[in-house]
Amino acid sequence: MKIGIIGVGNIGTIIAEALIDDHQLVLVNRRTEKLKRFQSKAQIFSKIEEMPDVDILFFCVKPQDATGALKRIKRSNERVIISTVTGLKMSTIKSYLEGDIVRIMPNIPISIGKGVVGLTYSEEFPEDKKQTVKSLLSNFGVLVEIEEKHFAAVTALSGSGPAFIFVIIEALVDAGMKLGLSYDTSMELVIETIKGSAELLQKEGKHPGEYRHLVTSPGGTTIEGIYSLEREGLRGILMKMIFDTYKKALELQGDSSES
Repeated sequence: MKIGIIGVGNIGTIIAEALIDDHQLVLVNRRTEKLKRFQSKAQIFSKIEEMPDVDILFFCVKPQDATGALKRIKRSNERVIISTVTGLKMSTIKSYLEGDIVRIMPNIPISIGKGVVGLTYSEEFPEDKKQTVKSLLSNFGVLVEIEEKHFAAVTALSGSGPAFIFVIIEALVDAGMKLGLSYDTSMELVIETIKGSAELLQKEGKHPGEYRHLVTSPGGTTIEGIYSLEREGLRGILMKMIFDTYKKALELQGDSSES
């Protein structure tokens, strides 16, 4: 299968690395020095106009560059277009290009096949092509089909989510170091605690509150910590963080509210 990627930045590079061993790749980026690592295995171009026809086209440019890039892509109703561009609606892509469109919101853990990818299809998307897309994207992690109107919410929760998780992990590790633990020990304790807790929730399917109460004894250490979290307003801080990110995602797609 011949796959093109326009915009080989962070996400574009991850996608290229995931697909390069099994597919013919055509990569386009204004700065071709970013493409040097792929030059022995892929066709490389600096201009969109030079790009040959492909079966599937990943559109991974920055939001502010999207309109200008769309104007320069050759029209074709045969290929599938997969857009990762935050805030770029399928209706906007349709106004410039023909073909079947998939809009996705991947997150950084797709680089190790452990990501989550929110996706939605344009109207009347052929079923056989859906299966091809799912097979291709399944290499990245878990696929979650959503309505396009929820993309800003998915952007805030899972698209930007890893950055928030990394900040939380960093804070917990710093706390461990303040208590006298080494960086390596703190990091191992924090990562394994988070990973094990998440896997337990996923396996058992229970509400997080049920497990919180299991480890919370009257007058003990855990309730003291939870009291501190509630007193400092952690829930409100986290919820506001997601909502502020959501509002920015809406702003990028030109909405004051989801539509």
